[in-house]
Amino acid sequence: MDLPKNITQIGETNPNCKVYAEDYVISYMKQLNGHAMDKALAVALYGIRREEAGITYLFLYGAARLSFLQRETRHLSQAALQEIEKLRKKYFSQYEFLGYRMLDGEMVEGFHICEQSVCRYIAGYAQFYEKNDSMLNFMLAERKEDAKPEEVDQEKYETVKRRQEERRSQSREYGSQRERPLRRTEASLPAQRGMRRMKMAAAAVFGLLCIVGLGSMDGGQRLNELQTAAKNMIAQWNTRQLPDAVEVNAPAQAGTIVAEDKLTEAIKKENEGAGVLPEQNPSGEPSVTDPAASPETPSEGWPDPGTQGTEPGGENDSQTVPEAGVKPGASSEGETASGTAQETPPEAAQTPAPEPVSYTIQKGDTLIGICIRTYGSDDRVAEICSLNNISNPDDIKIGQKILLP
Repeated sequence: MDLPKNITQIGETNPNCKVYAEDYVISYMKQLNGHAMDKALAVALYGIRREEAGITYLFLYGAARLSFLQRETRHLSQAALQEIEKLRKKYFSQYEFLGYRMLDGEMVEGFHICEQSVCRYIAGYAQFYEKNDSMLNFMLAERKEDAKPEEVDQEKYETVKRRQEERRSQSREYGSQRERPLRRTEASLPAQRGMRRMKMAAAAVFGLLCIVGLGSMDGGQRLNELQTAAKNMIAQWNTRQLPDAVEVNAPAQAGTIVAEDKLTEAIKKENEGAGVLPEQNPSGEPSVTDPAASPETPSEGWPDPGTQGTEPGGENDSQTVPEAGVKPGASSEGETASGTAQETPPEAAQTPAPEPVSYTIQKGDTLIGICIRTYGSDDRVAEICSLNNISNPDDIKIGQKILLP
C-alpha cells in the first residue's frame, strides 16, 4: 500500500490506527472552527478505510457540517445517521463514513473514528496534499447555497394574501354590525339621563316631606295626613313604569329605589306601632282622614294611646326581620336551609401504570436507537438507564437483557 509522501504530522501517531487527512478537509474544518466560538459545531468525515498488518489506515477526503449532532457521543442518534448518509450520497458517494469531529474554536488534533456503531477518539493525524475534486466541489456548492437569496413560492404567497383579505373583509362586516346597536344606545342616553334626574328629584322631595312631617307633627291627625300624601306620591311615581334600562345603565343611582323602599317600610312599621289604620278597610269603617272619626276618641279596635305599639298581652307587635342573606330556619353559624352538608365527589379511579417489557441487546443496538424505535424519540433514554441501573448509556453488551418502561 502506497502512503502519501508529502505529509505534515500533527500530534503523536497511534500505533493501531493511522489517520491521513487531505488538505482541503483541514482547511474546511479550520474555516468552520472560526465560527464555533459560542456554539460547538459537528463535522462528518468521509474517506477510505484500509487494513494492513493489523493496522487500520484511514484516508479522509471529505467533510460536511452536521445539524443533528450537538455534542460528543459514542453512539450516534438515528437522526444524525440519516443526515450523514444524505450528505454522503449527495457529495461523497465514492467514499464511506469514517467518523466525526466536534469544533469548539480549539486546534484540531484528532478525530472521533466510528467502527461497528461505536465512536472512539483517535489523537494525532498526518496532513497530506493531493488532488481532491469531491471536497473542492462541495466547498463551492456550499458557498453558492449560502449566497443564494431565499426563494418564495409565488402560489403560496398568493394563497396567504387571499386569506388575509378575507379576514379583513369579515372584520369590517363584523365591526359595522356592532356599530348599529351602539348608535341606538347612544341616541337613547339623553332620555335615560332625564329619567334618572326625575327619579332623584322625586326621592329628594319625598325624603324632605317625611322629615318635615315627622318634625312638625302635632298629633295623630297630622301624622295621618302626611301618611296619605306620601302614599299618593308613591302611587303616582309607580304608575309611570320606569324602564329597567335606567337601573341597569346607571349603577350610581341603583341605591335610590332601595332607599325609597326602606324609607316606606320604616314609616309603615312606625305607623303600625302607633296604631294608625289604613284609609279604608273592607268592613266599611271610616278612614283616619274622615272628620267624623276623631283620633283623640278611642273606638273599637283602636289601641289605647297609653299602650301604643303593644298588644293587650303586653308583647311587642313588631316582628324581628331576618338579616340579609340568612334564610328562615337557618342558624347563625352559617348552616344551609336544608341543614345538609355537600357531599364530596368520589375520587376518580387511577389507571395502573404499564409494566416494563424485557428486551435483549442485539448487535449494533444502542440505547438511543432502541428508544427511537420503541417510542419515536430519544427522550426516554434517561428513564431506561434509571430502570436498569445503567450509569453509562454507551456501556451495553450484546445479549444483555434490559427492561423497557
